[in-house]
Amino acid sequence: MFGIPATILWAIGSMAALGLLFGVGLVLAARKFRPREDARIGKALGHLPGVNCAACGYAGCHSYAEALAAGEKVTLCAAGGPDVASALADVMGVEVGEVRRQRAVLHCQGGTRRCGDRFEYVGLEDCRAAHIISGGPKACTYGCLGMGSCARACPFGAISMSEERLPTIDAAKCTGCGTCVRTCPRNLLGLLPVEYKVYLGCASHDKGEAVKDVCSVGCIACGLCAKNEPRYAIQLMGNLPVLDYAKAQGDFRKAAEACPMNCFVIEEGEGAAVPLAALSQEVKEA
Repeated sequence: MFGIPATILWAIGSMAALGLLFGVGLVLAARKFRPREDARIGKALGHLPGVNCAACGYAGCHSYAEALAAGEKVTLCAAGGPDVASALADVMGVEVGEVRRQRAVLHCQGGTRRCGDRFEYVGLEDCRAAHIISGGPKACTYGCLGMGSCARACPFGAISMSEERLPTIDAAKCTGCGTCVRTCPRNLLGLLPVEYKVYLGCASHDKGEAVKDVCSVGCIACGLCAKNEPRYAIQLMGNLPVLDYAKAQGDFRKAAEACPMNCFVIEEGEGAAVPLAALSQEVKEA
């Protein structure tokens, strides 16, 4: 009916042209004045494994690479180990320092045969979900719930679940990234340097009969391991032996073999851990 005046059309067209011009100008300015990324970041990313496991304390490999360029230590990539640390040191022009390879260990041996349940659990097959329900069905309220959350979380396929519903950790595949450690709701997984072959396979803070009532391989806080450690490298704290690896140089075999409950684990070779309880059972069956 009524046409739009030419002056209005001209004004609209002018504003659109100016908007387009300013937009192009902003894009060009952003490209010209954008801070250039440190070339070392890209080089560092080329050496990092790219699994974004966050074991280094950063959100992912790119974040860690940026932190490296800002002066962060080159030894934080557990998944990459000494080789990656050395490569990162070359990129950043720094000394690598000492890098100790670690792997995850399980501080529990209470599988289905050795430790029963308090009640029947019906719900999501996830340790964290089960833990919410009265601490989970496990008779030992400190023990492994056995639903495999750690195995599913492991980005390297280093954990499988045994017939006893306990995590079996392949030391050869484990990088010590710590993902499983952060996943376990009962804090039963820890990181230990690979050269240390003996560790405690129990996390119960109960003692005596209270432990025996629920688990056949639980620590009863008898203290015999500490008494058989000549360097005084074991102390009982919270009814559990605390091992001082530096003082004993990692050699706890004698103390472990003195344990009447077979609470310790001794690793043989580079494969899966062998609990003393399992070795004792083999002897009996033989």
